[in-house]
Amino acid sequence: MGKIVAFIGPPGSGKTSLAMKAAVETYCATKSNRIFFVSPDICVPSCGVIFPNYAPDDLASIGGIFDSTDIDFDTVLNSGVSVKSMKDFACYGFKSGENRATYPAPDENILRDLFEVMRRNTSYVFVDCSDDGKDTISEQALKTADIIIRVIPADLKGMTWYATNRHLYGPDEKCFINVVNPGGKGLFYPTDEVCTKVGGVLTVMPYSKALAQQMLDGSLYERLKDAGFNKALKTLVKKILETEKNNEIISDIS
Repeated sequence: MGKIVAFIGPPGSGKTSLAMKAAVETYCATKSNRIFFVSPDICVPSCGVIFPNYAPDDLASIGGIFDSTDIDFDTVLNSGVSVKSMKDFACYGFKSGENRATYPAPDENILRDLFEVMRRNTSYVFVDCSDDGKDTISEQALKTADIIIRVIPADLKGMTWYATNRHLYGPDEKCFINVVNPGGKGLFYPTDEVCTKVGGVLTVMPYSKALAQQMLDGSLYERLKDAGFNKALKTLVKKILETEKNNEIISDIS
């Protein structure tokens, strides 16, 4: 059975880019494993952000699943976007121009079936949870997640979000991983103070100009050439992989 890894954080925290990078690095660090990346934000549909350079015929919408009467693996596969450079890596989200009226609203049973099918047929499902209180896909992902990664900006907004939301996703016995993501370059961020206040921070993600450029270029699904960022990213991925003792891990992840 695959594991569900959910990313949460306030708007602008960088959780979409971090969730994608963690999914890609996990894919590259494991052998013979299928990885799904789910980004169910309907307000800012993820296909328009992650795949702006793909031809329309190469795109699919997660909403297609909710038009089906029965959710099976073929239906799930046909509703994902394949990353051409990576076999067995697929992304799920809505397409530009889609909104809440485009597809029927999925009920809890459908969503439970969806994540159950994904679990049975993958090693990991990475979910970039949205901040939309009406997003039932993210809500279901958080209910069933094996690991929840809190992405916390090193500023007052991030600390206020953390204080408000810390206990909303289950008891602390659940596997939470805290990651501090300071954000932009050229400003002073009280990173040390935030890490002390939060406690138990696994790693601090450094600013990456190369990552910012990938967001602009529409190539977020490609591996990043940034030694500093990748060092922190591998710390996170190693922690995720430690929750699955049976995974074969490539030696360069350590």
